[in-house]
Amino acid sequence: MPFRNVPVFTHLAVALLLSGCANPQVAVAPAAPFDLEPLGQPMAQTSVRTALIDQIIVKDPVVISAQKPVLAPSDNDARIAKLRKADGGALPDGYWALYKQNLEAMQYDLNHQHDAARVQYEQTYRDELGRVDDSTLQVMATAPTTLDEQTRRQWNARMADRLSQYIKTSEQSLRAAADTHINRMALMDRQYNVCARNPECWDAPVKK
Repeated sequence: MPFRNVPVFTHLAVALLLSGCANPQVAVAPAAPFDLEPLGQPMAQTSVRTALIDQIIVKDPVVISAQKPVLAPSDNDARIAKLRKADGGALPDGYWALYKQNLEAMQYDLNHQHDAARVQYEQTYRDELGRVDDSTLQVMATAPTTLDEQTRRQWNARMADRLSQYIKTSEQSLRAAADTHINRMALMDRQYNVCARNPECWDAPVKK
């Protein structure tokens, strides 16, 4: 019975990225090339400006998507029961308790893989909005579809830049989660000497 599922985990990670679960489900239409106008200096912040900026950010599609769980709820007990049955009782209860703990840790890491990217995205967006004049900020918060074409194109381009960085950071978090999970599982199998009886254990060298 194979315990080592590195290819399966890798395929899961790729599927998450390609399906849009690991990336925000936001489509940004490519704009025709044009010069991105620099924003001005940061403006003095007031409670009104802060409220408008918060209103804009909370409705941003990337921010909304980033707050959704990546994984659907999973029945870890049923999964482990199936593995235990295939194992035939050779491994002790402690092994399977640790197996479940590692699964839950992996699921937590995957469901929070966007956290760093979202914080970075929001900080960049907040800095940009902090340089916008009051009237434009008001329109962006309350009636964004009424922005003039040039202004809308400028903000679409900035969103594309923020989204590109968001995806890069999320992918880094996903790779880190995958590496951490594989290392946890390898240490678990090493602790219980699984590789001595099963060459497909998590601690086995990855086949080239």
